[in-house]
Amino acid sequence: MPKRNRLPIVPDYIGLPKDYAQLLVQKSHPLQTLSETDMTLAEFKILDSYLSRIDSHNADRRYVRFERGELENILGVTQIKKDDLSQRLDNLFQVVTIKDENKEKGFTKIALFEKAEASQDENGLWQVDLACTEAALEYIFNIENIGYLRYRLKNIIDLKSRYSYILYLYLENNRFRKTWKISLKELKQILNCNAERYESYKYFNAEVLKKQKRKIFYSNKVYHRNTCRWYFQHRTTN
Repeated sequence: MPKRNRLPIVPDYIGLPKDYAQLLVQKSHPLQTLSETDMTLAEFKILDSYLSRIDSHNADRRYVRFERGELENILGVTQIKKDDLSQRLDNLFQVVTIKDENKEKGFTKIALFEKAEASQDENGLWQVDLACTEAALEYIFNIENIGYLRYRLKNIIDLKSRYSYILYLYLENNRFRKTWKISLKELKQILNCNAERYESYKYFNAEVLKKQKRKIFYSNKVYHRNTCRWYFQHRTTN
């Protein structure tokens, strides 16, 4: 029987910090449009953790190993059930639509990952090896040519809502402006918040904006209380 092919994993890259406080996510602008897809918060966290562990200047370093217990810490759980992990990986392997303003047709459909290997130890903790697809290389490596956002992995690890994750990325992307305005309609589109109930600003503000402001403030020291209040009071008008 021929030997089974395995990913050429290089789990411990030289100089790569293990502390979440030091790991940096570098996400290209086209990849950020995944917020308009049905990807869940857990899947965004896995993707960001993958991006924080690669060498974005070397496509040969696209193979990443999450050691036992790492994914559990990332997702904030003590144990991941086999079916749950399988479903998360399935969702990351499905075809997604990426809006790419640098291309004539405006968007691209690709699968982000090509292979995953998962093994569980006697304590139920998972070791997972991931590799992105050839098609995804242009959106993950050499990202200086297409623009990217950089932020610390720790800033999104403690977020508990998909809304707070997307809103955090939006604020980070625009923080250089100091002041700006956005219509309520556009903000809802960014958050993929289309429930009929939220057509009323009263409910949208109370159940989405205010809640996410608190989550971002308590999970991320980048945004102090007054800054977040100013954002939501003055930049969500029609």
